[in-house]
Amino acid sequence: MKIKIKDTEEKEIKKEKAVKVAKEAKKAEKTAAVKVAEKTEKKAKVKPWEGKVREVISETKDERKTELKPEKPKENPEDFTKKTSKNGEYTAKDIYVLKGLEPVRKRPGMYIGSTGLDGLHHLIWEVVDNSIDESMAGYAKNIEVVMMANNRVRISDDGRGIPVEKHKDTGKSALETVMTTLHAGGKFGGDAYKVSGGLHGVGVSVVCALSIYMEAEVERDGGKYAQEYFRGNPKGNVKKVGESKRTGTTITFDADPQVFPKIEYDTKKILSHLRQQCYLTKGVRIIFRDEREKGKESVYGFYFEGGVGSFVKYLILGNTPRHSNIFSVATTKDDIFVEAAFQYTQEMECTEQSFANNIYTPEGGTHISGFRTALTRCLNAYARREGFLKEKDENFTGDDVREGLTAVVSVKIRNPQFEGQTKAKLGNPEARPAVEDAVAEALTDYLERNPTDARAIIENCILATKARLAAKAARATVLRKGILEGLALPGKLADCLSKDPEESELYIVEGDSAGGCFSGETKVSLADGRNISFIDLIKEYKQGKKNYCYTLKTDGSVGIELIENPKITKKNVEVIKIILDNDEEIICTPDHKFMLRDGSYKEVKDLTQKDSLMPLYRKLSKKGGRITIDGYEMVLNPVNSRWIFTHMLADFYNLEKSIYSQSDGSHKHHIDFNKLNNNPENIRRMTPEGHMDYHRNLLKFTLHTDVNKEKARQAHLTKEYREKIRAIMSTPEMKAMLSTRAKKQWENEEYKEYMIAKFLEFYNSNPEYREKNNELLNKVQREYWSDEKNREKQSERVKNFFGKNPELKEVLSVMAQKQWQDENLLQWRSEETKKQWTPDFRTKRKIAYNQTYLNKFLALMKSVSEKVGKIDREIYQKERLKINDKSLLKYETIKNRFFAGSEQKLQEAVFLYNHKIKEVIKLSERIDVYDIEVPNTHNFALASGVFVHNSSKMARDRRFQAILPLRGKILNVERARLDKMLASKEIKSLIIALGTAVGEDFNLENLRYHRIIIMTDADVDGSHIRTLLLTLFYRYFKPIVEAGYIYIAQPPLYKIQSGKSVKYAYNEEQREKIAKELGKTSLNIQRYKGLGEMNAEELWDTTMNPENRLLLKVEIEEAHLADKTFDILMGEEVEPRKKFIQTHAKSVKNLDI
Repeated sequence: MKIKIKDTEEKEIKKEKAVKVAKEAKKAEKTAAVKVAEKTEKKAKVKPWEGKVREVISETKDERKTELKPEKPKENPEDFTKKTSKNGEYTAKDIYVLKGLEPVRKRPGMYIGSTGLDGLHHLIWEVVDNSIDESMAGYAKNIEVVMMANNRVRISDDGRGIPVEKHKDTGKSALETVMTTLHAGGKFGGDAYKVSGGLHGVGVSVVCALSIYMEAEVERDGGKYAQEYFRGNPKGNVKKVGESKRTGTTITFDADPQVFPKIEYDTKKILSHLRQQCYLTKGVRIIFRDEREKGKESVYGFYFEGGVGSFVKYLILGNTPRHSNIFSVATTKDDIFVEAAFQYTQEMECTEQSFANNIYTPEGGTHISGFRTALTRCLNAYARREGFLKEKDENFTGDDVREGLTAVVSVKIRNPQFEGQTKAKLGNPEARPAVEDAVAEALTDYLERNPTDARAIIENCILATKARLAAKAARATVLRKGILEGLALPGKLADCLSKDPEESELYIVEGDSAGGCFSGETKVSLADGRNISFIDLIKEYKQGKKNYCYTLKTDGSVGIELIENPKITKKNVEVIKIILDNDEEIICTPDHKFMLRDGSYKEVKDLTQKDSLMPLYRKLSKKGGRITIDGYEMVLNPVNSRWIFTHMLADFYNLEKSIYSQSDGSHKHHIDFNKLNNNPENIRRMTPEGHMDYHRNLLKFTLHTDVNKEKARQAHLTKEYREKIRAIMSTPEMKAMLSTRAKKQWENEEYKEYMIAKFLEFYNSNPEYREKNNELLNKVQREYWSDEKNREKQSERVKNFFGKNPELKEVLSVMAQKQWQDENLLQWRSEETKKQWTPDFRTKRKIAYNQTYLNKFLALMKSVSEKVGKIDREIYQKERLKINDKSLLKYETIKNRFFAGSEQKLQEAVFLYNHKIKEVIKLSERIDVYDIEVPNTHNFALASGVFVHNSSKMARDRRFQAILPLRGKILNVERARLDKMLASKEIKSLIIALGTAVGEDFNLENLRYHRIIIMTDADVDGSHIRTLLLTLFYRYFKPIVEAGYIYIAQPPLYKIQSGKSVKYAYNEEQREKIAKELGKTSLNIQRYKGLGEMNAEELWDTTMNPENRLLLKVEIEEAHLADKTFDILMGEEVEPRKKFIQTHAKSVKNLDI
């Protein structure tokens, strides 16, 4: 695959810095450990198989010797495939000993890069590269790689074979020296090899050290020799095991599971490496056999006579070439063998692969620099000479001539010098002029001999130049626009507070639902009694003023919450006007969500006149009934249709936030004496005595003057006042209130004991009362049972039941007796009942049932009243019976239970049950729109009297998480040049948000976020958008991908609920596992197709919370394969894409149909 996407838990991501620091420390320690002498080449000390080695270090227990080897005069070989030493001599004297093997097992990563899968495959590379070296020296023609059962690997060649005679320095066989001694090989001096890529000796000894089993078989000098090894130590001496007329070496090994936690070889990776080596080594034949599974054996063979020209032909498969003949050159310049080939295609991307001694150099180096210089110089010269470029035209740049280029450059050089231990970049300065001269000579001749091809190449360069100039103008326009706008970030970006890129994250989300939504003049209801517009909210927010809005909590009850980050969310967007049934008008975007009466949400463009909206009703208190204070704001609580003081909501907020505690007192006081300002900061708790004292101290200056006291005394003496008090105390409401108060009093155990004691004291000391009371109780009891109707009713009930079910009497009796004889059952039932029926459980159960009863009644009665124009209990009763829902209670029951028998309160609750839409009008005017953020609840009330959803941006931590919504599918950049790409508003917003610029101005250091997370829906459209974004990043922001900053969010696919237990599954296997664990048939399983199906809490908990989320990290594993796959998926050709889909159809999971 081209793009490698890794599963990574958030905790692993957090360790990246520590890992990086550890690697640096390890590198420094390693460098220090291998320094030997001042004159010794640094490259040889860090990795002796890299660089130009002229000193050889020999160590013993007592001394360290430095032996200087004189350099030999340069040679000019015509062909590096010929034998390179006198008579092809390769004997024990060509083996040079440097060090032991112990460091390899201690720090294997220093020698093979890692102990992961890449390091595991590196074992194969080292052995294969030794065989390739034999081929480059002109000896080995055939190489075979066999994957055997149990992950054993066998690699053989028909080269000269490793020498087996006794080595003069070690006193052991040269074969054993090579296999068990670090830095022992034929490439550190002498003429055994002119050029090499593998470590040969050094490399194979590392493989030996990291293998639990290894066998080396050598055929040479008419004999066959063998030796076995265990973790770098020989099991015995080298033995001659037979005669042989052939020559060559066979290495068989088992990787050590103590070193490699996972031993799993990737066939595709191995084949890719072998194919590459075969292309680069003309004339070698490589056979690969996979014999790991019986019945599934496979064989692959590689043989290419065309060299790097064949390699280019392979790389452009599936693309349309712009010219027919591939340019290629193979020649020797200044003792360096140079091979290069290229062809232009109709793609815009440039693919350059460079090699030094068959070692892939992904970061290029001096050889690729020489190639580029020659290419640019030759094409400019030809275009000028043939009149394609006029005098006024500027020359082609390097980028111009490389657009659409696919090229391979390979050099064979003695003593290659690489920059860094990974051999990613060639550093030999002599390679540049050699490649430049070789390519310039051959390309000049090629252009003259192939005028049609030359014309096609030059036209491609001219087109690239025009596109570059157009893109430059477009970038300049973007920059000028940014300067004029004060370099402001995109309006739709909800940025994070942190300015540190290392801790900042950018979520790129699908759709405009991540932002919204109202005109600036739209007003929000505030807890301080005001209704103010979004524009004024922004002004006050900037001034540091805190404002609080009304909101509905998760249990459906009304509360207040802090307003955060009011801002413009979009500019110049389409809006609509909504007219409510109270004639209030709201202007917002069509996609904003309004809350329905059942607590769900619906986009305003989908609302109809039948939809019931969640209302906000407010009023000022008036004395009467249980209300004892005037002029305080109250709101209707939709959970029970009862009015509640707003200052009580502020008090609940302060208690939840632990601003103060209940122990501070039961009275609530407005600090500024403004009883309409119910912001939590304006409410404090006081004891009743302290509150009264506080006000009493103030009253002496107001109500308690002598004049006012006399007025009050005179008023209390009037007949009217006494009648008023009597009337108030006689009302059902007052009686109900006093009854409730008395019941509450009796819940106090001390009060109850006190009253019982007082009653008994009174009862026992008053014989007359005792007698009178007993007579009264007996009288009432006798009167009830003396009534024949009461006795008949009870008797009839019992008879009717068992008359209809005669058999049940006997059956139930026997069953009950039998069951309840079980002591364990009795004990279990008793314990379970005690556990379940706690006072708290009873209270919660009663509240939940009552809420259901009330909501269902109000919904049905509201519907009835809208149909007939009044509250009609008879029609309600008919509808109730017709529906046959036991949770729909009788009218009288509802009135008595919830409204204390008050017809007026019941009718008020029905009238205020909801709001509805009267009309939706599409506006032609386009405006800027605004929104706010509401923590925890994510909804708020407008002054027009409805609750709406706030931005989904709240499913984040504003400290370090930013959100950038993209509207729909972005431009497919695989089919567009840079100038067209920069015309896209969505891509332009993304570029500005990233901060890196693009093209020639790109600068990775300016990246504002070091985690860029693509978060799309789990449907087909979401997958397409994700692929479009990956294409954009790969084509124009590849350094961001290479730096490991791109991630893909993994929202859950399933929500699995059983009662109150909720779990999430990210794939089918997890879903089945969770369902099995819960072990219940009544599971509620919801499949998420879009992020919009999750509320803010679910989105945070599952997808955005660093403690819980799962991210996929995007990495480029093989660049040319990545290019090819992007071309297939996003290019213009349909047939390759169709073939790709058919090939991979069976591997698709979670198909969205």
